[in-house]
Amino acid sequence: MKLLYNNTEIISGTHLTPLQAHSEPKVEYTANPNKLYTLIMHDPDAVVGNYLHWVVINIPDNAIANGQQLLNYKGPAPPPGSGIHRYIFLVFEQAGRINAQSIPESKRAMSLDALYSLLNADLHLNSTAYFTSEHEKNGGRKRKRNDKSSKTKKRKVRRKKGTRNR
Repeated sequence: MKLLYNNTEIISGTHLTPLQAHSEPKVEYTANPNKLYTLIMHDPDAVVGNYLHWVVINIPDNAIANGQQLLNYKGPAPPPGSGIHRYIFLVFEQAGRINAQSIPESKRAMSLDALYSLLNADLHLNSTAYFTSEHEKNGGRKRKRNDKSSKTKKRKVRRKKGTRNR
């Protein structure tokens, strides 16, 4: 499987910031043009348990955009203090067409077993890939670091300028 975020190929196991993985990636895999596929992206390390970030079924060949989205892509957003999360992509070859309805946003926290039961399909693993991510302070933007020593110097200067030291 090949993952591309912003046209950059991601090697499985790479660490990405939530900002780098914010947009839907391009996913490529070896496909049989006569078969249908299922794509699942999930976070098994989520604080709520397994969390589904993307579910697409009935994908013809390698054309994810032509599949049926049960859950739209949602980029990583690990909460503060939750550590490093794995974002795993699974592509399955389907034995036939899957009849399933969209999954409500409120049901994103769902085990893979529960998802497989919901899909009620014969799935055969085709390929996998993953990246890791963790919470970033300030949303990944760099901020100017405050230097404590300069604050201390400013305080001392203010005291010297005053009329009296009390």
